[in-house]
Amino acid sequence: MDKDLDMKLYNEYLNGDKEAFELLYNKYKNKIQYFICNIIKDYQKAEDITQEVFIYILQNKVREDCSFKYYIYLVAKSRAINYINMEKRHTDLNEKYVFPEAEEIQKDVSEIIIKEETKKELKEAIDKLDDKYKNAIYLTKIEELSYNETAQILDETLENTKVLVHRGKKELRKILLKKGFDEMNKSLKVILIVILVGALLSGIVYAGTVIYNNYIKNNTNHNISMNPSYQSTLDENTINNLWVGTLDLAWKELENQLGKERIDLEDGNLPIVDDLNSSTFTKDMLDSNDYNITVERTITNGYKIDTSLNKELHFLEVFDNFSNDYTWTFGDSEEFIKYFGINNASSEEINKNIEVLFFNRNDDNSAKSDDFAIKLKTQEGDEIILYRTNENKNFDEYYKDIQEKTNAYTENREFAEDDELRIPYVRVNGMIAHNELYSKYIKDTNGLYFTDVIQNVNFYLNEKGCNLSSQVTMVTEYLSTSINARYCYFNDQFVIFMKEANSNNPYFALKVDNTDILEKREETDEPKILDSTVINPDMYKEFLDGGEYKFYEDENYEYYYTSHKSPVVTVWFKDGEHDTVENALKDGKITMDLLDKYEVEYIKKEK
Repeated sequence: MDKDLDMKLYNEYLNGDKEAFELLYNKYKNKIQYFICNIIKDYQKAEDITQEVFIYILQNKVREDCSFKYYIYLVAKSRAINYINMEKRHTDLNEKYVFPEAEEIQKDVSEIIIKEETKKELKEAIDKLDDKYKNAIYLTKIEELSYNETAQILDETLENTKVLVHRGKKELRKILLKKGFDEMNKSLKVILIVILVGALLSGIVYAGTVIYNNYIKNNTNHNISMNPSYQSTLDENTINNLWVGTLDLAWKELENQLGKERIDLEDGNLPIVDDLNSSTFTKDMLDSNDYNITVERTITNGYKIDTSLNKELHFLEVFDNFSNDYTWTFGDSEEFIKYFGINNASSEEINKNIEVLFFNRNDDNSAKSDDFAIKLKTQEGDEIILYRTNENKNFDEYYKDIQEKTNAYTENREFAEDDELRIPYVRVNGMIAHNELYSKYIKDTNGLYFTDVIQNVNFYLNEKGCNLSSQVTMVTEYLSTSINARYCYFNDQFVIFMKEANSNNPYFALKVDNTDILEKREETDEPKILDSTVINPDMYKEFLDGGEYKFYEDENYEYYYTSHKSPVVTVWFKDGEHDTVENALKDGKITMDLLDKYEVEYIKKEK
């Protein structure tokens, strides 16, 4: 069914329906981005490659021998490999998977009703899978592609693909059992590997169900957990908790657009909703040059809200880099970590970077502490505060602790000659979609519901300063003008009666149960024009600049686009061939009348 709908939309797009492709774009964008990110390990680049994939699909007709879904994943894989080849990492990609002998594995459960918290555990378990299993399971069980299609996309044999899925399920079982799934209710004791996420995550953009980031050091992934608000409870069992205010900004902007003081859900609030409603973070706490909020109306008159926060900070002086001179670890890890800071060989000029907020020694005779905080000063005036603590609290509580301990501290706050500082380099490249909000209806809005809440964060702390960029995309759509709307589609067998207003009986009756008496849509040989900058201005914004561009002239007139968009204004012919409108006009394949018919914007000037 889903495949048929995709091709129906794609064919409608080829027939000139611009909105049809936008629907396909919205459906697959995050999925393709997630798939590519699994391969290349770079969220930002995956975003760029995803745009390239859609541009290619726009300009190259889907092969007739395959489904839209299969074709777009095939293109995505090809683009990802091209990128890796360019980055000279082909060896990493071509490394062969080695599997031990197959082991018996308990049968999957076909129909299980799982509580919301169990869903969360399962999603996290899937994200912990090795990459070589993740995409195989993603394509077969979530995107519901066949083993054969998946094998071709992953460049694996059919047998190897089946092994990948089999092994992935086995690894999931281990992860779930470690998390205590074997202690569940006896009626669910067979829930050892729940991989039929087609039922569990039906309609959900899986790209948004996982937290994935790439602090890439020797190709190792370091997980983070992003919190929806500053006041969110931190789970002591999760690693590297993070919060940034871009989601709070989007939430408050949605409140503003809806004229509400808070947003509540039809079926009762989730913890994330309560957290965001109670958030005290606002755009007034930021310099207006450092954030951006844009609001667009969607096809259904819902809202697409994009928020971003960007900071580029520089310390007053560059700290010393200790990476090549020392073999220091972090916590209980045995890995050697890169550090920067100050030691007895450092210039005293660097000391002005630092203010000691408090330093509570481990004992009276110790120079060490497990409870201290410093402030790092920047040229831009922003402060970076580092707090060493063993406590498990939320960020709000941590910050209150810092304030209280700083107020109580009476010793010297200047960084002295004998003091030393050691800070690890920190890099975060993470993304999360708060999928618990997916398909949740907002109370008292006549059917407005969430379709996407995606947040990504890029953060880098080094000896020179700190870079932070974060974006949130929040999309809401209206199911209809009312949550109780009724779709009256006569697209299958139906009956027609005609009667006079005051009569009890009809004078005409007709049963329609096939297309013989239905009026067919006329097919013509006339070419069709597609202006991609109109379909998705954001995707093609690079073509919307550059001033006027002359794309054609005849004996009397010159014709100009208002920008340099000629490469993406294309004409499609019935045989599937296509070209730019500019070339087609010069070759005499079309006339200017066709541009007028499709309302292509241009300027006409007399010679």
